Amino acid sequence: ALALLSAGTLIYELVLMRIFSVLMWYHFASLAIGLALLGLGAGGLAVGLWPSLGEPRRRAGFVMAFSLGVVGVLASLIVLHSWPDFAKATLAPFHQPFYKPFERAETTSLDFALAIRLLGLSIIVGWPFFFAGAVTTGVLRERAPRLKSHYAATFLGSALGCAVFPLLLSYVPAPSALGVAAALGAVSAVWWADSLFRRRLALASIAVFLLLAVWTSVTQVAEIPFARGRYEPDLLAVRWNAMSRVAAYSLPPDDVLRPYGQSVRYKGEQPRQIGLVVDDSGYTNLYDGAQSLANPEYFRANLVSAPYHIRPRASALLFGPGGGKDVWIALSFPEVTVSAVEINPLVIEMAEETFGAFSGKPYSQPRVKLTVADARRFAKQDRGIYDVIGASAVFGRLPPSAGAFTLSEDLLHTADAFEDYWERLSADGILSITRFAYEQRALRLTGLAREVLNRKGVKDPGRHIRVVSDRGLVNVMVCKSPFSAEDDRRLGEMLDRYGFEYLYPSPDGTTNQLTRLIDEGDFSAALAEIPFDVSPPTDDRPFFYYTVRPSDFISGGAPGHAGFDDRGTEVLRLSFLILLGLSALALITPTFFRKGISRSALKSNGGALAYFFSVGFGYMVLEIGTMKRLLLVLGHPVYAVSVTLLAFLVGSGAGSLASERLAPNRRSLAVVLCAIAVLGAAQAHFTPALLAPVMQFSLPLRVAAALAVVLPLAFLMGIPFPAGISALGRDSGELLPWIWSVNGFASVTASLGAVLLAMNLGYLVTIDIGVAFYLCAGIFLLTFSRKPLGAGG
Repeated sequence: ALALLSAGTLIYELVLMRIFSVLMWYHFASLAIGLALLGLGAGGLAVGLWPSLGEPRRRAGFVMAFSLGVVGVLASLIVLHSWPDFAKATLAPFHQPFYKPFERAETTSLDFALAIRLLGLSIIVGWPFFFAGAVTTGVLRERAPRLKSHYAATFLGSALGCAVFPLLLSYVPAPSALGVAAALGAVSAVWWADSLFRRRLALASIAVFLLLAVWTSVTQVAEIPFARGRYEPDLLAVRWNAMSRVAAYSLPPDDVLRPYGQSVRYKGEQPRQIGLVVDDSGYTNLYDGAQSLANPEYFRANLVSAPYHIRPRASALLFGPGGGKDVWIALSFPEVTVSAVEINPLVIEMAEETFGAFSGKPYSQPRVKLTVADARRFAKQDRGIYDVIGASAVFGRLPPSAGAFTLSEDLLHTADAFEDYWERLSADGILSITRFAYEQRALRLTGLAREVLNRKGVKDPGRHIRVVSDRGLVNVMVCKSPFSAEDDRRLGEMLDRYGFEYLYPSPDGTTNQLTRLIDEGDFSAALAEIPFDVSPPTDDRPFFYYTVRPSDFISGGAPGHAGFDDRGTEVLRLSFLILLGLSALALITPTFFRKGISRSALKSNGGALAYFFSVGFGYMVLEIGTMKRLLLVLGHPVYAVSVTLLAFLVGSGAGSLASERLAPNRRSLAVVLCAIAVLGAAQAHFTPALLAPVMQFSLPLRVAAALAVVLPLAFLMGIPFPAGISALGRDSGELLPWIWSVNGFASVTASLGAVLLAMNLGYLVTIDIGVAFYLCAGIFLLTFSRKPLGAGG
């Protein structure tokens, strides 16, 4: 029963992350983790304050409260579907501010009203976790100190939920999956029901929840009717999987007539278009295939076509072409051939099947070869050589898969990635990346271009870089050989014809931030002069859209700008502070008011509490860091999340079962803690190099290699918590709720804290911090009293 409840809880948590990724900034997917841990910890503390809450007679009722809370979130989505003003009233501050019904005035004020909304959101979606935590703590307390099998059941049940989740979203939308999570909880209520009536009620509830899941899936009454923040009650098509939600919608005329990058001098016919949105803000368009083939000039008049005007017979490699715009642009040049790499199979399904008759199936055109894969892995695995490697605005705006621990990490826009692309270029090949120019992205792209040239020993980077723009769009081109006079002549003719302009070389010879990034001899000094952080991202710190300097993040200021992406970061920082305050209020403060344990006893046992805090914080940080280390080798965020969670849940569950045998005393437990620190540090520093050779292997072999690296660490990390409980002696059952609460507080802190650390310091330093906490746990272990804790209270 405990395993089934854990499975339902994890599915609810993962579904929340998927829904948050569609309704709000991607940043809030991480918030779901913190809310889950906060609710579970608060439920554990409640059992400590009122022990009767943990009694067996209450478990069935609490589990049903969990299930009803999950269904309540589903009911909220049903309301949202038919009443968009509900979204404006509740979610506006957490969404991009550019589209109705979310108004800019509602979204840019970081004030008390925002904090209240965040608090309300936290309570609404977080309280089911409270009941799950109360039941789990009650069971573990009842079994303490020999709780290893039940503690393992929570891990193994969660592993079951992790395995079921991607399968589930292959058949039902994320909102409907909430009904399945509620039904799983109700199944465990059948086990704990203490009367025939309650058992029958639980069985009836299972049927109702499953029917609700089927009904909402078939009728789509809980579908989220938004596309890029705009209310779209008549979405043309919607597809869900564990990776993303892709929705098709009719484009308003203003979105079609004058898109950035399309020459204002072009006066011909424009192909009809259908919009596609991936989750919240990953957007692309489908184009009428017949009109696209009949009117190539429309696509030649696009800024993205610049490299083909220079290399009109190119063999092109396109990353993330989405609905097919980049493909049509390349095909508008009769002698260009295309290799297209798209990571999201749902986007391909929309372009080739759902709307194939409209789109003309761009990926099935004779000069196009399609590969569904991650661009980074493809660049490492492929041995082809290309004259143009290109990507436009959809590139890098990838959905965060299951949403776990993400802040729009982008392994496609790093200096390491650009080096991979460089190796695939022909001798005079061009890397062409197009991005919206606002929010420092043009500067960051230019810095990336300069960095890859520096790494390759190029002495005169200015001869290899050209930067052109159209209104809010910029195209940065890096040529493996210096741009020739003929190259510049062709590019100049294209700019003159279509009304585009040079940003580099500067047409009037003026010096500005962008030109200094290319021409300045001291690249570091040029970066330091800019008030934002536009230093080249790396695989260790892959946050392309995050341009706040660490010092400004800590002080709460971002001088000179308040960009869209950084505004989301500011909201996340406020969320972290609020979550930290709530955690302290809900998980720490109440322990001082508990009758039966004096403050002096708490003070004397502070080392034990610090031990469990260190174990909780270190566990989450190492889990998050390991997940990020696997992202590149597994080739997709969904695989990295699934493999990492599965490995940690199964490995830690097995470690819990073996804890009594492997760590029967404090000395052996100290050895385990040191082993965790050694393995964790090894993963931080050596995993990328260790797994690099398996990048060429098939997915099953890569998963096997990743599991071989992760499982030993995960196994050891399952030992310290139950072994620490056993080390406390016979009174550990009474103290377990407080230990659970301190451990939960640490996990809540780490769930968002690790991401914030990684944003500012990188994952290597973040993992090393997690390792340090395990070493601290070994020191705190020495402070454990040799008499049963609580004897003095």
